Amino acid sequence: MTTYIGAVFNNGFISRLLDMSLRVNASENEDFDHEVARLCRSMARSQGAAWMLPLATAAALVDLVAEVLASPVRSRLPAGFEKRLTLAAGSRSVEDYLSSAALAIRKVGRKGIPDFEELPMAPWEISLAFSELMDFEYWVETDEFETLDECLRAGFDSMHPGECASRATALIAQAQEVLLLFPNPDALRSTLAPGISWASRNVMLEIVGKGSEHLAEGHGVT
Repeated sequence: MTTYIGAVFNNGFISRLLDMSLRVNASENEDFDHEVARLCRSMARSQGAAWMLPLATAAALVDLVAEVLASPVRSRLPAGFEKRLTLAAGSRSVEDYLSSAALAIRKVGRKGIPDFEELPMAPWEISLAFSELMDFEYWVETDEFETLDECLRAGFDSMHPGECASRATALIAQAQEVLLLFPNPDALRSTLAPGISWASRNVMLEIVGKGSEHLAEGHGVT
């Protein structure tokens, strides 16, 4: 039987872990354990991701990479993976890096996912947590209409009817979540500004309001 194991190393969780480590190595302000905690938090925020890859399994996957490096299977690793792994390890040995990563993941699993007051949201988390809000930028920023009210109505109309169940409801939910996570208007704006430059408490309230009106008027959902 022919097996294809390259994707385990070049895509998915291991690849995201290496991306994160490379970013930490290139920055003077980012902390490895904090970024691991953010990676874990991003997975935990998605029920699907948390169901398919629990934190204990993610840590075990890192352990598995270390075992592969010490086994004959090492010869079948994708081209370039070991070089990228060495760069991600930085000044540490690859073995120490993988051990530290697995330990950091297990620590989060044991202590619990940090909230946003304990560990502020990083810019890269914004694109994962609030993708629908980011995609809605055109309808907030466009000068095609005279008022924000008209812009938002047009934005929701553009999803009607086929995308209302998937995208419109997700957009409303993300705006509501922003309002609940960041009740302080200044904190909301400063946290989301790196990814959503137009974010404000007022705009989020308007999205929730106009989105709810659209669902009520267009779908009879109140």
